[in-house]
Amino acid sequence: MLVLHQRFDDADRHAEALRGWNQRYDQIGSGSYRSAVKHAVFDGAQLFQEAANVRIVQRGCLPHGHTVFGMPLTGSGTFAFGDARLERGTIVMARGGTPFELHSPDDMSLIGVVVEPELMQQIEDAADVRLDARALRRGVVEVPVAARDRASMQLATLLERVLSAPDAFDAPPAQHALRADVGNVLVDLLTYRMPEPSNRLTHACHADIVRRVHDYVIEHPEAPVDILSLCTQLRVSRRTMQNSFQSVVQTSPLNYTRSLRLAQVRRLLLDTRQSDLPISEAAARWGFMHLGHFANAYKAQFGELPSTTARRTVHRAKTR
Repeated sequence: MLVLHQRFDDADRHAEALRGWNQRYDQIGSGSYRSAVKHAVFDGAQLFQEAANVRIVQRGCLPHGHTVFGMPLTGSGTFAFGDARLERGTIVMARGGTPFELHSPDDMSLIGVVVEPELMQQIEDAADVRLDARALRRGVVEVPVAARDRASMQLATLLERVLSAPDAFDAPPAQHALRADVGNVLVDLLTYRMPEPSNRLTHACHADIVRRVHDYVIEHPEAPVDILSLCTQLRVSRRTMQNSFQSVVQTSPLNYTRSLRLAQVRRLLLDTRQSDLPISEAAARWGFMHLGHFANAYKAQFGELPSTTARRTVHRAKTR
């Protein structure tokens, strides 16, 4: 995994900082050039944020074979990508291998994601969309302002988390979780972009999806559980997944799966002695690696901390 946070006083050096991009930056605004790039490259994607104090024009070619998303965060004027202005309710969404031109104003900051083909296919499947050449022709698409603002903040927060502790993301499971987090942000963004289709699934179909998710969680206790991985596993869209859980159990898929896993941990605690199975190990068996978060979720679910749950004693027969 590559993690960088660099500052520049020259536009050319700034342009060279993003790996895999063939591009050139020209300073248009007046004043001493000051810029910064935050960049994380991991399995399936790149996450980056760049900022500059003066107006610049960026020209080049997007990374070949990849899909690029870009969202302005700040700027004293308007951004323009190709032939379109980047208004508040729009984002850059373009396929790699094509020329691009981005005009950015003074005091600009933007967040971007470069997605590899395999992950992009999973995102499209989960969002139930197909981003063909026609959909990406302009390079700028409209999204609800609230959805864009939420996505840009979520991506910026993920990037800051990586920058604050890069060594914590060296392990494959941590990179898988980061990949899933980024993918889920983009699934949400694409889902909000698309119109809501008529819901023709029967209750039986909804119930079957909930049942399959339940079985998958029980059969894969340590596997990461997030919307993108569940949609990929069941081959259904995010919208179908959400609608199914709302129809059958009136809660979200993630709330349901977290509650299901918490119930399995509680069963372990009730059926074992502390000396045989520490709380941390019982939690880890069901995918809870952060004990603080686990304890809070456990208390919210069962009204008590896991440390106060009655454990099995030598003299108490196992009844479960």
